[in-house]
Amino acid sequence: MKLSQNFLIDKFFIFKFSSYVKNDIKPVVEVGCGKGNISKVINPDLCIEIDDKFIKYLKSYNLIIADARFLPIKRGQIVSSLPYSITEDFFLEVSKLDQVISLVLILQKDFIDKILNYATYISFLLNYIFDIKTHEVIPPSAFTPSPKVYSIIVTFMRKRTYNAKVDEYLKCVSRFRNKKLKNVGEYCGFISNSEKRVREFKPCQVIELLNLMGLNYV
Repeated sequence: MKLSQNFLIDKFFIFKFSSYVKNDIKPVVEVGCGKGNISKVINPDLCIEIDDKFIKYLKSYNLIIADARFLPIKRGQIVSSLPYSITEDFFLEVSKLDQVISLVLILQKDFIDKILNYATYISFLLNYIFDIKTHEVIPPSAFTPSPKVYSIIVTFMRKRTYNAKVDEYLKCVSRFRNKKLKNVGEYCGFISNSEKRVREFKPCQVIELLNLMGLNYV
């Protein structure tokens, strides 16, 4: 499968991005190493790259040719400027890896704005599992080739383990954004008296949402 690839080349942003990597969380796993622009600075314990044409740039690292959507790891810290086209699939995979504690990522700014502000399934799930902090905004000119959108450095620290039951409830209620929570229950298998509509919850209010659904154990 062909993926859009934009490589960070601006040294200021490479060093800024690298500064958020936590040296005490091992192994450091870089996903999408490309030509090694970031690898040279962070010196990852493991490098995952899907495109074998970059092997010649990555001979100094422990390289695995693999797809970021099907990660061959179970623990540690993930560092990545991965293709924006697979961002959601990547998060659905990594959310289930409880021993992956920290993520240091470059994401499309529009995507993270939605994760922080709009009531969607992926927004609720990520805010349930991670503490999310935004950092520097990166202009298109910092990449080659230049993307059409702005990017942003974001860090994710795991605060909860993955819960399949919570996942299913969040997936279900997100399909009924315009309905009142008390009416969504008949479709998703819970009882609630809340008059609040699903779309009225900010992603950071996911625990309040779950509590109003009767999932007080979270």
